[in-house]
Amino acid sequence: MPDYVQERGAAAFGTRLRRLSERLDRDVQAIYRERAAAFEPRWFPIVTSLDAHGAQTVGDLADRIGVSHAAVSQLRAELVAEGLVQTRPDAADQRRFWIELTPSGKRTAARLKPLWDAIAQATSLLCSEAAPRFLAELERLERALDERPLKDRVDATFGARAKLRPAKGATHERT
Repeated sequence: MPDYVQERGAAAFGTRLRRLSERLDRDVQAIYRERAAAFEPRWFPIVTSLDAHGAQTVGDLADRIGVSHAAVSQLRAELVAEGLVQTRPDAADQRRFWIELTPSGKRTAARLKPLWDAIAQATSLLCSEAAPRFLAELERLERALDERPLKDRVDATFGARAKLRPAKGATHERT
């Protein structure tokens, strides 16, 4: 059966990236499970950033790993529940909290570093085999979106204020 999403080409670009990401996450999750590591792939950027750079605020982490504050806050809650990180209020600003690895988090990071290195090496080999310039091109794509987001590009072709007409028989519009 043909791959419907692939057939959609550029219209399904985000879907294909999510699908690829989910596939890689499933593989990495299986790697963790086979090695008795109670660790989730989505925790990787926070744990490794805290391990490399020490305590950081939600904002620091969000900026460093390129995700929203809400995403970092959600992951922080999971990591606190797992005992891998702890938070402490900022002495100068009680609204701000510092996030840091617990002793258990530090041990987990040290234990997983060889596995993370193996995953990185396997990923590099996969990229060189399938698409030798993929990582460089991905960086170029990210920079292009930093310079001009997709929304701006769509607005330029579709019209910034153009509205879609409601479908026949539609009783409501989403806002």
